[in-house]
Amino acid sequence: METPREYYYTYYSYEEWGRGYIGSRKCKCLPEEDVNYFGSSKDKSFKPKYKIILKSDYNTREEAYADEIILQQYYKVVENPHFANRAYQTSTKFYVPKEQSVEVGRRNGERNKKFGLGICNLSKEDRIKTGKIAGKKGGKRTKELGVGLFSRTKEQRQEHASKMGKLTYELGTGIHSLTPEQRKENGKKAGQKTYELGIGIHSLTPEQRSENGKKSAETNKKNKTGLYGITPEQRKENNKKISSQKWMCLETGHISTPGGLAMYQKARGIDTTKRVRIA
Repeated sequence: METPREYYYTYYSYEEWGRGYIGSRKCKCLPEEDVNYFGSSKDKSFKPKYKIILKSDYNTREEAYADEIILQQYYKVVENPHFANRAYQTSTKFYVPKEQSVEVGRRNGERNKKFGLGICNLSKEDRIKTGKIAGKKGGKRTKELGVGLFSRTKEQRQEHASKMGKLTYELGTGIHSLTPEQRKENGKKAGQKTYELGIGIHSLTPEQRSENGKKSAETNKKNKTGLYGITPEQRKENNKKISSQKWMCLETGHISTPGGLAMYQKARGIDTTKRVRIA
């Protein structure tokens, strides 16, 4: 009699007088003949010698996964010291509890720093360079595949950003964990750093900045976004807010409104990009 090519089963493997492991398996022989397989535990100290087949009449791998998940969750195999499971099975992959993953990440980071492994083996300059290259490649790839951020519509991204902004505000994390004074100080440092490194807006010539400004204005007018997407009353309100801003010249330390500082810098031949917002 011809038998199916693949079989699926759940099992419990265990050491003599020791720990156990719950998992599921796909094999190309009858489950009871799969005698040399005892699990995929990453714990090298776990040495199972015996295995009990819990169930073997599954029609698909997904059915076996489902029972494996139920059993692992019921016995809390990751937290339970009797089991050698280090992660819980999901429908497609393993996962570890958040607390455990954070602790493992912390330990690995300390070890890498101590022995100069991984990214800790690179100089600060090399890490920045490597990060930029990896970021560009990763961004390009995710865009091509339409995954991650690019799997969402513009409206979905805006909604997500809004929710995250509210959440960080409520939890007092990120920028909301800083005092107004700390945010101002960080803003000054960031502005000074981008100027010194010649990056961001400081990497462009005055002509390029002017050209970019024109293109942005044309795009906003066409799509009715930015200033063209609000009413005259809203523009007036925005102008009031802008006029209340305080900016500082990075060369002289002079503080004024955005427009006032621009006039001050132009009159003295100072590049108007050499500024940072302080209020």
